[in-house]
Amino acid sequence: MQAERSRSVMQELAGPVVHITAVQGIHGRLAFALPTSYILNRRWAYYRQLPPSLKAFGVISNDAGAHELDILQQRVQDRWDKMGPLEKLKDVAGRHEYGLIGGAFGWIMRDKYQTMPQKIVQARMWAQGLTIGILIAAGALTHARRQQAVDEHGLRHIEPDHSWRDIVEQTSEADTNERRT
Repeated sequence: MQAERSRSVMQELAGPVVHITAVQGIHGRLAFALPTSYILNRRWAYYRQLPPSLKAFGVISNDAGAHELDILQQRVQDRWDKMGPLEKLKDVAGRHEYGLIGGAFGWIMRDKYQTMPQKIVQARMWAQGLTIGILIAAGALTHARRQQAVDEHGLRHIEPDHSWRDIVEQTSEADTNERRT
């Protein structure tokens, strides 16, 4: 019951807040984009040759979106801080498997007592072994991650993105604070 009330309150607040935020965003973008586009059109021949779609692409900027990206980055950092050393090692190895192979190749090439053909043969053998090992480990890690996301019916559920709720809450709090002052 409480959850339904809070949802209806959020929906009632979301309408006006979304419209106000949209109007503010449009005005802010236009206040920056129009003078900038005018100046670039007058002074830079390459800008004049761009199609209008690329000129419009340069206008895109949103403070609320940047703030949301900062929040997501903080969540990723918090998750990283909660990991143990072995979990961190697995995560890094899973994300940088080919970088590890390149590092192993650099380690082999520093041996000054081998000729270049010997280094190439040794690097090839190491690369084959490491590639097979890393691919097997990456497959096992991917399988383990997917198994964790499976429910009792064998279906994977991807968590929905409700970042819009955070933005609405922050905007409504900011408006409430402005009204108080």
